[in-house]
Amino acid sequence: MAQRTVESHGAFFIPHLYPGMKLLDCGCGPGTITLGLAGIIFPGTVTGIDREISQINIAIENAKKQGISNADFIEGSIYNLPFPDNSFDAVFSHALFEHLAEPLKALSEIKRVLKPGGKVGIRSPDWGGFLIAPETPQVKEAIAFYQFLQQQNGGNPYVGRELKALLKKAGFSNSEFSASYQCYEPLSQATEYLAFRIEAAEKIEGAPEKGWSSKLTLTQMVEALREWSHHPDGIFAQSWCEAVGFIG
Repeated sequence: MAQRTVESHGAFFIPHLYPGMKLLDCGCGPGTITLGLAGIIFPGTVTGIDREISQINIAIENAKKQGISNADFIEGSIYNLPFPDNSFDAVFSHALFEHLAEPLKALSEIKRVLKPGGKVGIRSPDWGGFLIAPETPQVKEAIAFYQFLQQQNGGNPYVGRELKALLKKAGFSNSEFSASYQCYEPLSQATEYLAFRIEAAEKIEGAPEKGWSSKLTLTQMVEALREWSHHPDGIFAQSWCEAVGFIG
């Protein structure tokens, strides 16, 4: 997440931004995209919100280091945004909706805090479109297990393709949809994240792999991912879906 910028991961929403607007970034993480948004809308303000206080603290520190004064960060949930109705001109969210069990509830909250004529920009991956090579059975199973974990936690690894329909169901008057690919270079950018998530699951009491039929242990999956990350011909390209919704 530390390598993400508004130019690399939020470019689809930049044409909808303007100086002086009030913007909310839901699931801001360490704030690397948020701070880029702050520069685009200056002298407007951007507020980043995340449920992880550790990420909020990192974002605050990043803002201080960069001398950015028109961005603030608070801990909170997208299901219960701590703002009055009609507070923002736009809302942005990157890499969050794939983790949500109730995306329509989140969109309802986003719609509530948007002003009349406001807009929302959402970007999430769709794991139905990733490309990997060489596609070994071990690596393929490790990636499939990560998707299984996300679903077990209430998320949806295929939410990208559903964003336009979700915006319509949430009451946004119209929307725009686009898609793009991210190629991970070096490959370890992707494999280390996947390995970390699988290792974390392995430590959870109560057999997180329950319901998962596999010939591999979680340790073997992690080893396969890390070995693959050093393959000279290895590639991992992930599909991302982007949607912009408007309030009429």
